[in-house]
Amino acid sequence: MTPLMRVGVRLLRRLAAERSLNVTIDVLGERPWASALFVGTRLTIAVESADDERLDEWLIALPDMDLPLSGHFVASAELVERRANAATIELLLIEG
Repeated sequence: MTPLMRVGVRLLRRLAAERSLNVTIDVLGERPWASALFVGTRLTIAVESADDERLDEWLIALPDMDLPLSGHFVASAELVERRANAATIELLLIEG
């Protein structure tokens, strides 16, 4: 696991803990991303929780949460797939 992956996982665990949501988080992938002005990374992450209702609430709130990340900023946090007690999300992390 790369340092950026570890930081992303820690951030999501902390945000879930702040809402008293117990989660299991695994990084599924990391790929470079770039636009004309920015360079960054997309992290694809699997999230699981026994509390499906609270997971739903957390996923709905995630795009609007303050997502501080040292050396990067989170440009987006998107839901890719939702299943019972689980979800796949993608974080776009911009270097800065």
